[in-house]
Order: sequence, then structure tokens, then C-alpha cells
Amino acid sequence: MENNNYFAEMMKSPMPRELEKTAVSEFISSFLNDILYKKEKAQLMEKIDQSLDNRDRSTFLTLSDELKRLEKKYQAS
Repeated sequence: MENNNYFAEMMKSPMPRELEKTAVSEFISSFLNDILYKKEKAQLMEKIDQSLDNRDRSTFLTLSDELKRLEKKYQAS
């Protein structure tokens, strides 16, 4: 019986719902960032592979630097 009253009181309070929305928003944001990171990394890796196939050193170095920046960017967030 006491559990039902506690639940009813908790449902009246907006705080648990706001915390839930925040947690869900954080999860979605993290999930989307992970997808974006993987997509950008895959594109860069493909370009790096092409530059290696073409023996294009300057493009390889440029793309490698971009990859390093990308990894730092997503490790920081």
C-alpha cells in the first residue's frame, strides 16, 4: 500500500521525467556522434587507401593529419 502512495507522489513530480528526458537526450546525442565519427573515419580511411594506392605522399600526409584531428575531436567529446 505504501509503495502505491510513493509511486503516485513520484508521478506528480516533474523531476524524474526531466531526468529521464535528459538521459535519453544524452544517449541519443552520444549515439549519433558515434555514428558520425565512424562515417567520417571510414571516408577518410578510404581516401587514405586511395592515396597509398596512387603513391601520393602529400595527400596521404594531409589525410593522416585530418584523421588525427578527427580522433582527437571525438575523444574530447
